[in-house]
Amino acid sequence: MSCVRESAEGTQPPTVGRRRRARGSLSSGEIVAAARDLAAQDGLARLSMPALARRLGCGVMSVYRYFDTKDDLLAALADQVMSDLHRQLPPAGDGPWRDELITYFTAYRDLMESFPAYREVVLYAPTFVIRAALTPAQLRRLDTGIGLLLRAGLPLADAAAVYNVCFNYTRSFVAFEHAARAAATTATAATATTTTATTTTATTVAGGAIEAGGVGAVAAAPASGRRLPADEYPQLSRLADIDGVLGVDERGFRLGLELLATGIAGRYGVAER
Repeated sequence: MSCVRESAEGTQPPTVGRRRRARGSLSSGEIVAAARDLAAQDGLARLSMPALARRLGCGVMSVYRYFDTKDDLLAALADQVMSDLHRQLPPAGDGPWRDELITYFTAYRDLMESFPAYREVVLYAPTFVIRAALTPAQLRRLDTGIGLLLRAGLPLADAAAVYNVCFNYTRSFVAFEHAARAAATTATAATATTTTATTTTATTVAGGAIEAGGVGAVAAAPASGRRLPADEYPQLSRLADIDGVLGVDERGFRLGLELLATGIAGRYGVAER
């Protein structure tokens, strides 16, 4: 992440006919709130000082009066998001460690799914920003998570390492889930656009129509529940729906956590309950 100021050249729209906000009407809190909205809407990677200035209706240098660099802004954003949303995570219970571990990381996934700004910060903010944003409440929750593995019987160093594996599994699953959903949305939009364009073109051809499979025809999406020939795919042909093999959903996430818990129990020779 760059630690220098982003150039504003060529990024600001003309100010003719556009009302600029009054001098002194901006605040660091308002800037961070706008950055949070932009990160949730467009993703953290597309958050920039010029885009933020446009959102706020001010000049880029006005933003820099409060935050010297984009990293400084990200640090403030991470601090606010982590502080606000981390409190919504439920405390770990006193049930069997396996059940509590699954519930613990499921809550993380649910929070990242429900709050895009939290997901963007947790998944894509630089590591040094995340570490700097850790609050006492977050550290206590981290301590509790490691405590679940100590309760299972793991040594402290191993408990910390296993916690890291489970946390990174959760982050990676959410990242893949989000990417898959975004790709599906893009594909759907592209198909709709192509369909509209094809229909428009077809109606302008007097007495003509685009034949199925011809130039301009829209490719059919793979049907859900499709079956494959047994002579070519002896295993896949036995499945009712092969899309489930490549899908990403809550059931797959939970299964992954259950497999991790089983692996933990087997590797360290501890009871699963």
